[in-house]
Amino acid sequence: MSSRDFENQSSKRKYEENKDFENQSLNQGLKRKHEANLDSNKSIKVTKTSTPNSRIVADHYNKKPDVGVEKRNESTILFLKNFNNWIKSVIIGKHVEPNSDILDMGCGKGGDLLKWKAAKISTLVGLDLSDVSIEDAKKRWENIRGGKHPAGFHAEFHVLDCFSNPITSIASIKNKLFDVVSMQFCLHYSFETENKARMALKNASSNLKEGGLFIGTVTDANWIVKKLKTLDPKALEFGNSIYSIVFEQKHEFPTFGHKYRFNLEDAINDCPEYLVHFPTFEKMAREYGLELIYKKRFHDIYNESKEDLQYRELLYKMSVIKRKEPIEMSDAEWEAAGIYIGFAFKKVRT
Repeated sequence: MSSRDFENQSSKRKYEENKDFENQSLNQGLKRKHEANLDSNKSIKVTKTSTPNSRIVADHYNKKPDVGVEKRNESTILFLKNFNNWIKSVIIGKHVEPNSDILDMGCGKGGDLLKWKAAKISTLVGLDLSDVSIEDAKKRWENIRGGKHPAGFHAEFHVLDCFSNPITSIASIKNKLFDVVSMQFCLHYSFETENKARMALKNASSNLKEGGLFIGTVTDANWIVKKLKTLDPKALEFGNSIYSIVFEQKHEFPTFGHKYRFNLEDAINDCPEYLVHFPTFEKMAREYGLELIYKKRFHDIYNESKEDLQYRELLYKMSVIKRKEPIEMSDAEWEAAGIYIGFAFKKVRT
């Protein structure tokens, strides 16, 4: 972005103009039926909901190698990766207290371990459906624990599809309550079905202390749908030089299971994802005792945090901005960063 500031006023105006998507139904018939279920006083049973697409997602991440720092620094989207990591650091910094016990659902290869270390947590339990990712996370943890500056917290990792199975199946955490549950860049996979979305929320809430926080990052369905609707009526794909989003159809917008394929250069290759209608997610979360306290687009998180001395220094430390050089994040990367939002819920009741 050379010397100009990150904020793109034109994009911001378009976003505000199109914000009405979150106040309308993705599919009126399905939404009326869904809201009737949500308003019912009857308990809704959450069952195991493993699907073929869960295996596709697991295989996708199983095939991704842990390339290490040197190779990572050669990435064509290095500044976007650094920016996204900075955003997660900001969200963690704003919501995680020292000595907290953390449950990381969808922990991947352990890419957030140093962020948890910086937050001075007490315990981390990482869960992921990819067995290869969990093995990589364990190796990364051993390197950090045995390094010159030990992590200072306990960590353990388990293979589990948190959207298809209850976390109580992990014996060591069955009765443990956590201060914070984290779900970074993975919630959208749960919106394949209502049962999977409910399993995600049940798992996030059931092992969370009252007053604890459920934090995460997820795609912004409002932005994605509005972008899709600006296309030619027959067009189903949009993006730029580093990312693309390809829909199967755009005539109906079901609350759950509206699939698209996401490609991000040097990161994600044609992986199936699902729109997360956030008002529905927020309403469902209330059923599990979770109240929304924070929701912001990545662009807005940047603009409100960049002047905070703590996070400004972190921008330099994480190489999002070069101290003596023009900002090097491209317009294409900045647009891709706008696909996401950060959120936090507080557990107000059991």
